[in-house]
Amino acid sequence: MAHGSTRPGLVGLCPRSRRLHRRTQGDGGMKGRCCQVVFLVSAFIAAGILALPCIGQDIDLEAVETEAATLLSESLRIDTSNPPGEELAAAHFWERVFRAAKLEPHVFETAPGRGGVWVRLPGRTKKGALLLLHHLDVVPARPEEWKHPPFGGVQENGYVYGRGAVDAKGLGVVQALAVLLLHRHGAQPARDVVFVATPDEEAGGKLGAGWFVEKLLPQLGPVAFVLNEGGHIRPMPSGELAFEVAVAEKTPLWLRLTAHGKPGHGSTPPAETAVTKLVRALARIVAAAPEVRVTEEVQRYFAALAPFQVGEQAKHFVDLRAALKNEPFRQQFLLEPRQSALVQDTLAVTVIHAGQKTNVIPASATAELDCRLLPGSDPESFVRRVVELVGDPTIQVETLLHFPPSASPTDTVLYQTIEALARKEKGRAVPAVLTGFTDSHYFRERGIPSYGFAPFVLTESDLQGMHGVDERISRANLREGTRRLVELIRELP
Repeated sequence: MAHGSTRPGLVGLCPRSRRLHRRTQGDGGMKGRCCQVVFLVSAFIAAGILALPCIGQDIDLEAVETEAATLLSESLRIDTSNPPGEELAAAHFWERVFRAAKLEPHVFETAPGRGGVWVRLPGRTKKGALLLLHHLDVVPARPEEWKHPPFGGVQENGYVYGRGAVDAKGLGVVQALAVLLLHRHGAQPARDVVFVATPDEEAGGKLGAGWFVEKLLPQLGPVAFVLNEGGHIRPMPSGELAFEVAVAEKTPLWLRLTAHGKPGHGSTPPAETAVTKLVRALARIVAAAPEVRVTEEVQRYFAALAPFQVGEQAKHFVDLRAALKNEPFRQQFLLEPRQSALVQDTLAVTVIHAGQKTNVIPASATAELDCRLLPGSDPESFVRRVVELVGDPTIQVETLLHFPPSASPTDTVLYQTIEALARKEKGRAVPAVLTGFTDSHYFRERGIPSYGFAPFVLTESDLQGMHGVDERISRANLREGTRRLVELIRELP
C-alpha cells in the first residue's frame, strides 16, 4: 500500500498525481476541463508515463526492509533441504502471500511433496514477459555447526540467518516484493512480469525448472528474458561496484566410481579389497594436474574486470591469456580457488560410501565426483581421461548428471538496463562466468536469454555461508535489493 495520504481515490498515486487529482476535484465549475485532465492522467498512467516514474518516490524503504526481513525469516523456517526437498510447503507459503495481495498464484506439483508456484503481474504491452526465477530448495545443514539454528530465521545485528538466506530464498523475497510493490502502487511495467519459484535446483533441477520448462512454460505465452540467481554486486579494489551478470557457466559432469571386491572379516584382510582399489584410483585422479585454458568467455570476463583493479593486476586482467604465461602471476592467480576454477576443468571427490561396520570388509565401494567443465570441453574426452587415470577395468565409471554448456548475449535490452542501473550507482556491468551451474540452462536451451543477477552487494565473507555454515544476508541488502529490482523492472522497455 502506498504511504502518505489515505483519502479515498488517492491510494497508490504518487505525490505529483495526488496534487493533480486534488486540483481537478476542487473546482466544481470546471467539470469539462476536469474530465479532460482526469482522462489524460488515466491515459498517462496506463502508458506508464506517470505511475512508474513515481513509484520510487512513494516506497517507504524502512517498511520494505522490515517486510522483507519478516518474509525471509518465515520462509527460512520452512525446511526445504534437498534431499528430500518437500518444497510444496514453501510454494503454499508464497501462494498465501500473493493471494492476500489479490493476485492469482498457481501452485504446481512435480512429484509427491515437491512443487513450486508462479504468478503473473500484467504489463502494458504484449511484449515477451520478464520471468523472475529462483529455487525453493536448499542444501542440507548440520545444526550443531551453526551459530543460530539453520531453519530458525533468526534476526540479529541487522542480519537474517538461515539456510537459503543467500541461496536463494533471499532472492525470492526480493523478487516477490518487487512484484507486490508494483501491484500495490498500481504501476504496470512495460511487459508482464512472471514470478516463478521452483523445486529441486540443488539436485540438478529435473523435478524443478526442467519440469516447469517442459510442462508449464508453453502455457505462459512469450517469455523474452529470465532473471535468475548467479551474479551479484561485488565491491572491487578500486572502490567501485561491479554488477556481475552471469551470462555463461561451467557445465556439470557428475560421475560415480564403483569398485568391487571379496567381502570378509576385517581381521583377515586380503591383499586387495573394493576399498583399497577405490582409494588408489582416487589418489591417481586427484594427483593429475589439469590443463590451464582461458576460454573466450573467461577472457572477456577478466578484461571487463580490469578497470576495477589496481596496480599490476589491472594490466594482467586486460589480457589474461597472455598474463598466465608469466609464471609468478600464474602461480599467484591459481592460488585463488574461484579464479583457478575459471581456467580449468575441475574435479572434486565429494561422496564416498563403503562398509557399514568396522569389522566387515565390504563387497563394494563407491565415490562420487563433482566435475565442472569449461565451455568447449568435450565431456566424452573428459570421461575417457578419468577412466585412464583409474587404470582398473574392474572399476565402473558412470555419468550421473550432465548437460551442455550455455550462454546468453549481452546486446539485449535487459542486459542494457542492468548496465544503466549500474551506472546510476557509479558501477559497471560485467558479463560474468560462473564456476557453478544454475537452472538458467533450461531456458537458454529453449532460446530464451537468461541472466544471473541477484541485486545484492555481497562480499567474500557473505558468500562463504552459501552451502557452508552461518549463511546470512543483511536487512540492508534486502531493502536495497528490492529497490534495485523495482527500478530495473520500471526501466525495462
